Amino acid sequence: MVKKDFLLTFTLILLVVLSLSIIASLSIQDTPKFLSLKKQLIFLVIALVLFAIFSNLDWRILSSPSIIWILYGLAILLLGLVLVVGTRSHGTAGWFHLGPFSFQPVEFAKIVLILILAKYLSFRHLEIWQFPKLLASATFALVPMALVALQPDMGGAIVLGMIWLGMIIISRIRLRQIILLLILVIVLGSLSWSFVLKPYQKARLINFLHPQEDPLGIGYNREQSLIAIGSGRLWGTGLGWGTQTHLRFLPLAKSDFIFASLAEELGFVGVILLLGAYLVLIYRLIAWALIFPYNFGKLFISGMAIKILTEVFINIGMNLGILPIIGIALPFMSAGGSHLIADFIGLGIVNSMIKHNI
Repeated sequence: MVKKDFLLTFTLILLVVLSLSIIASLSIQDTPKFLSLKKQLIFLVIALVLFAIFSNLDWRILSSPSIIWILYGLAILLLGLVLVVGTRSHGTAGWFHLGPFSFQPVEFAKIVLILILAKYLSFRHLEIWQFPKLLASATFALVPMALVALQPDMGGAIVLGMIWLGMIIISRIRLRQIILLLILVIVLGSLSWSFVLKPYQKARLINFLHPQEDPLGIGYNREQSLIAIGSGRLWGTGLGWGTQTHLRFLPLAKSDFIFASLAEELGFVGVILLLGAYLVLIYRLIAWALIFPYNFGKLFISGMAIKILTEVFINIGMNLGILPIIGIALPFMSAGGSHLIADFIGLGIVNSMIKHNI
């Protein structure tokens, strides 16, 4: 019997509807009109086709070590190539341009990292407390993290790191190792400040700690986001009537700051609807991870939950001014194809696990 998770499906439909509603509202001023909406609909069709393909593909094929190593090698190759021939946008060389569209390989790398860690940890989860095993698992993450940091895309590197950290914690790492990891993070953070972070990235972190020092400069995005969120109040201004978004005070209103756009136009009610959808999505993923009979499946589903939760937390934190602005899309909401397609591929694999094994 083919099994389906109707609550998970309904939640995805709700997120897509909210996303298209906000993007449609913000696309009125496009030239030509509704260009962003049309592109997002194309991305959505591609994502749904791939979701259907991976849902009907037996997930055991993707658990094959040879397949996983090929995918991992391809992800590393693309992350290396984008540094050489990629297109630079907002200070980051992280995109391949394909005609009117672009592809961001870091989103593909996130799914591949979850796959390779799920495979490794499914066999080594009882030994992961041993330092050599822990170091081996860290290497899988550090290679793509380093390449992404060179773009420089600190948001993407942080998400990759959080995927690794979350998955090894689930694999029963010991308290001593967690303390050592925290020390390592502090050391790497200090080194990054001195040798990795660009001046504009340092300025964003400084502005996060002292937001009132430069509200019209590096702190402009944060201030406009907070104004947009506050102006929505209970019911919002209505689709198409947001002053911050439609008068273009709010930068990146369709992508990094789409949460602020939604809060302005749909208000507190829209925010609660959005947060409720994310809570249900994470809840359903955790529920399936707990009852799935194979370690690989448990870890992969958990990895997807960690990825989505991390991106939601950081993006909304950026919009609310409680986290530094590091450029992370809001899953299933922000305009753009790479993250949307990658997330639907990941959930397609989850859906295959649900259909073929439970």
